[in-house]
Amino acid sequence: MWSKLLARDRKIWGVGLGAGLLGAVVLAFRYALRPSSKPRLPDAISPAIFATRIFYTRRGRLVYHESGQGDPLLFLHGIYIGAFSYEWSKVYPHFAATHQVLALDLMGFGESERTDANLSAADQIQILSEFLRAKCGGEPATIVASGQSAGFATALAIQHPELVRRLILMMPTGSMEPGSGQMRRRHILFAKMPLVNRMFYHRYLSSRAQMRSWLRSFGFADPDKVSDETVEVLSNCARQLGAERAIFQWVSRRFDLEFEKRLADVTQPVTLVWGNKAKYPLLEQAYRLRLAARQCNLIVLEDTGSLAPLESPEEVIRALASELDPTIRIYEAG
Repeated sequence: MWSKLLARDRKIWGVGLGAGLLGAVVLAFRYALRPSSKPRLPDAISPAIFATRIFYTRRGRLVYHESGQGDPLLFLHGIYIGAFSYEWSKVYPHFAATHQVLALDLMGFGESERTDANLSAADQIQILSEFLRAKCGGEPATIVASGQSAGFATALAIQHPELVRRLILMMPTGSMEPGSGQMRRRHILFAKMPLVNRMFYHRYLSSRAQMRSWLRSFGFADPDKVSDETVEVLSNCARQLGAERAIFQWVSRRFDLEFEKRLADVTQPVTLVWGNKAKYPLLEQAYRLRLAARQCNLIVLEDTGSLAPLESPEEVIRALASELDPTIRIYEAG
């Protein structure tokens, strides 16, 4: 009898211990998936003369900064981990004296709504068209866009030519290329694995150390120009609640489009701006794209990498100012 009772107690103890260990593992895994804290974005990201506002679209809440009067001038940031309107914050204030300047966070990025719903390139283009119709009073806007958002701007110019006066594209791309920057091929593999992807994102991809490493080795031509502020701001943005959702959709190629093919259909003037030391996209691509566009200028920035607005804001300001000067002639590619 006693032996049966002892055997039963051992069985119950074993089951209880196993359940306890399993529960501990589950709790630990849940903790690992959760960001350690929600870092706060600094209040001074946008200059004081700019009002931070909210525009409600069909797909969610869009945050943007606005100042100035004149022809509308819209700034769009690229797509990468930590991306938002801060990318252009050292450039766009210069133009508030002559333009209605608008700088927004794309849906899913920065302080705009980080929705659970899947987003695509078509969704981003639709959101931009809603925004311009509501904010520009019927006047077509000049769009300054970098990286993959330049693809959205190009498609918008084709689909809604009445909304776009001209395009100024900073090292534009139409797709996320594995191994070309932040997302190495092994990173993409982890980013596509359910559950593991969130842990990998929060504990590695969005960390300050990884952000600094990426900026120094890829984003900037001169690693000594990478400031603590830039690392802090971009990594804090990357670690906002839900920030990983848009990145996973980016990795899944939902934001891809055929940029070069579409560029040939743009009827508005186009200016390409390129850093001569950009590691991606390479300068050789700029010369090919210039021939693809109907009317196009190419400006090459010396000693500048892929994140030119943050690395060399003065040079970018000079380039944009020359292109926005109405007396400057637009040359046709030939």
